[in-house]
Amino acid sequence: MARPGILGVSAARLHDGAARSFETLRINRTSASKPQGLSFSGAAAASVVSAVTAFSAARGTTLRSNLRARHVAMAQTIEANAYLKAKIEEMVALQPVMVFSKSWCPFCKKAKEAMEQQGIRFGVCELDQLGSEVEAEVQDILAGLTGARTVPRVFVGGNCIGGGTDTEKLAADGSLKKMVGEALASYKNKVSGATSFELEKSDEEWLSELDSEKFRILRRRGTEPPGSHKYDKFLPKVGHFSCGGCGLPLYSASSKFASTCGWPVFDKCYASDDVGQHVMGQPDGSGALEIVCTRCGSHLGHVFYDSVTEANPNGERH
Repeated sequence: MARPGILGVSAARLHDGAARSFETLRINRTSASKPQGLSFSGAAAASVVSAVTAFSAARGTTLRSNLRARHVAMAQTIEANAYLKAKIEEMVALQPVMVFSKSWCPFCKKAKEAMEQQGIRFGVCELDQLGSEVEAEVQDILAGLTGARTVPRVFVGGNCIGGGTDTEKLAADGSLKKMVGEALASYKNKVSGATSFELEKSDEEWLSELDSEKFRILRRRGTEPPGSHKYDKFLPKVGHFSCGGCGLPLYSASSKFASTCGWPVFDKCYASDDVGQHVMGQPDGSGALEIVCTRCGSHLGHVFYDSVTEANPNGERH
């Protein structure tokens, strides 16, 4: 069975080569203004565009089809938890420092003031402005991610450092500034494409193996014109899709689905014991999560969360 992975990526075990299908994400982030309840302190957080507040209009723990980007009609409702969890993980992944807070909470205020006093920029999601049902559900998700349901929940470099008192202590002993500095350095490396992977080659080596167009796309984060790829409308029943750089199996045939966006799209990726998740997400400065091959770092596109169905509850579209 497919299982949710970090950053909201669905994954599956890879047995006997590419025998079993697990699928990834591809998401089309629609342009949107900053939603109510998601505020920012500093320019470093300005790239977060979240659909969290859409859940305020949903009843209970269900998400109706009108929350989908293209408003495709669906007769049934589907559980919103997987989609909301994916959006929470996306916010954490896109921001070097992310705070889940409540505007009235004194402990939240202490955590934010401690960071502001040290000149630390951070993204903030004020849960009490999302509506009581969504607020409760986000806290349940945070409890699953961090082991605590209380706020604030402060994330630095994708890791939860605790709550208000923890943040104050780390600020007082100088640890917080160091942690944030390391997180910012890691973020800048990812945005600039300077991260390391298991398979490393020089540009000269890649150019000797790839034609100029593949090199531009895979190694320089290029994009093909919409509708130009031979796999755009290709929907095979068997087989798998591999990385164009190193040949690592990435997506099963069953993970590919029809789309009108103009590029091949998938909803789950392979995972295996020796490699882990075969596709990983990282910030690239665009405001969306770039997806790359876990082994060689080749650019695969971006992941969006606009394809919610019963079979794809977190809406991933790679």
